[in-house]
Amino acid sequence: MGKTIRLISYLRMAVGTGSAFAIFGAGGLCLNILILLLELIPAEFAEKREHMMQKIVHYAFRAFYLYLKVFRLIDGKAKGQENLASGAYIFVANHPTLLDIVLILATLPKAVCVVKPEIMDSVYMRGVARTAAYISNEDGEQLIAACVEKLKQGTPVVIFPEGTRSLANGLADFKRSAAWIALKSGFPVVPAVLSISAPILMKDWKWYQLPPHSIEMLLEIHEPLYVEHVLENSNYDPVSARKFTTILQQFYEKKVIFNDNKRK
Repeated sequence: MGKTIRLISYLRMAVGTGSAFAIFGAGGLCLNILILLLELIPAEFAEKREHMMQKIVHYAFRAFYLYLKVFRLIDGKAKGQENLASGAYIFVANHPTLLDIVLILATLPKAVCVVKPEIMDSVYMRGVARTAAYISNEDGEQLIAACVEKLKQGTPVVIFPEGTRSLANGLADFKRSAAWIALKSGFPVVPAVLSISAPILMKDWKWYQLPPHSIEMLLEIHEPLYVEHVLENSNYDPVSARKFTTILQQFYEKKVIFNDNKRK
């Protein structure tokens, strides 16, 4: 009887997750239709068009997480929103699953994301990513310059310092992009810790590798970090970038726990 119940629970999760992927893809195609309407906005109002697309993504992802919650697939929650800086900021997070960015953008009303080049070329997300002014992580110098420009325009920037999803048993070495952006722009870094109650959609995982029960995701937003407050010399140079990256890595190593459901 126990095996039957577990099988039924797994099938519910598998069917629900498969349906969620289908809905996500269909939603991306629908957003591409909205993009055609946004293209009617004159070029001189490009920044306004970007913000409108970011707001649309925000509400679309909120609706997607509502679907996941209603059908008892994943219950995504965020706490610590009061720690978000009043203006622009660099939102840094670990990256345990494919669904991280969905929960983040469902929480932040507007933001520009640093994404892999594949996203910029994806048939489902290409239009959304380009219209919302997301930034490819392909070129380091262009990445930093583009992020600084968006921050100065008042738009938060979301970046995963690992550059890809975390492994199941630990964090990858942090890249220095977030540090370089903070040092050059002077804007604060808002660290956020993502945790999940069971492994799902992690690096090198297949979509059908699922637990036979609902999953909880939590996005914990911590107080902002200012480079000038944590470094004696916050110069725009490799030494400062390395030191600040080390501080970020150590912060996450203390907060993230793998292979169980507990968090520090």
